Amino acid sequence: MLFDKVICDLKSVTFKKKLTRLFFILLGVTLVYQTGRTFFLKQEWQARNRAYEMVKRLFPDAWDRACDQYGLFCFNGSEKPMQKCTGVVESGCIILIHGLDDPGFTFETLALALHRKGYPVLFFFYPDDQRIDASSQLLFNNLSSLSLAGPVVLVGHSMGGLVARHMLVDPVIDYAGARARTRVPEIRDLIMVGTPNHGAFLSRFRLFMEIREQCLLAFDHRWHMLSGFIDGTGAAGIDLLPQSEFMRHLNSLPYPGDIPCHIIAGHIFAFPVNMPEQFQITGNQTLEGVLLSKKNDFRSMLDKAGLLIGDGLVSINSAVSFDVPVTLVKGNHKTMLAHCYFNGSRIPPAVSVILDILAHHEN
Repeated sequence: MLFDKVICDLKSVTFKKKLTRLFFILLGVTLVYQTGRTFFLKQEWQARNRAYEMVKRLFPDAWDRACDQYGLFCFNGSEKPMQKCTGVVESGCIILIHGLDDPGFTFETLALALHRKGYPVLFFFYPDDQRIDASSQLLFNNLSSLSLAGPVVLVGHSMGGLVARHMLVDPVIDYAGARARTRVPEIRDLIMVGTPNHGAFLSRFRLFMEIREQCLLAFDHRWHMLSGFIDGTGAAGIDLLPQSEFMRHLNSLPYPGDIPCHIIAGHIFAFPVNMPEQFQITGNQTLEGVLLSKKNDFRSMLDKAGLLIGDGLVSINSAVSFDVPVTLVKGNHKTMLAHCYFNGSRIPPAVSVILDILAHHEN
């Protein structure tokens, strides 16, 4: 009996060693891959786009079914499935644009709060792993196909803010020209929540977010066998990297001068404690320069760390852009906009800020 116990313990130790070895092997492969791909990002981006086009050609039926789930959908304030928007949409509607590998669940709390305030709410669903400029074009096409009475507000979470911002300023899409010809509705405001305006290093590890997205789709009965390919093959993850061609192109373009823009950035720790909750930087400033007067070098160091950590996925340094009003809120990339898992009655801080922005423009 004692001998059997010793053998069992030895097997347990051997199994743990194998798991540990496997973990370090996978970690090493991941680090080598992520380091090496830096030199071939353009080629990888092109290969992923070609693979995506091949998937659409090889599985046209699956692609057609997926297209039925993409576009603008009307939120009805209940758990009933949303219907695709057709015809005339009420004036003053709010369009919610989700981010990378997020099928829209982060917006549920905000959508319900807006609905209770009487705002018409639309969700924009799109293949969130395809290249970002294609998603911007899809948003533009959907806006131009609807009869929207009056101006609308765009609210983008994470990458969704880049999709909206790119649509408004990209010269190829030419939103301003289309607006002058009344082909698209007037955009009254652009609100970006947790948006990586200067890129996000953590997009290198989007595989984990992809797995999460597919699980959420399965839970919502929207999953099928090709979901992981039909929504794109990962080009968006490359576009989100700070050194990508997309980020360099987007940040070379000015913000739309006639459309008020707002940035809401999250921070998960108590610092930066020396930064005001609302601020704006200009072209001759740095973000560190906005920090209020400091008397303690250690506190100053913590504040600068807080700028880098941000909401856990997007740093405050990445979220903030020149000449755009910024509001800091306490919360991580999800909880600043959605309920915490353990406290469903909590009002997420970004929701309150968005409601205040909308109310201010109505007064």
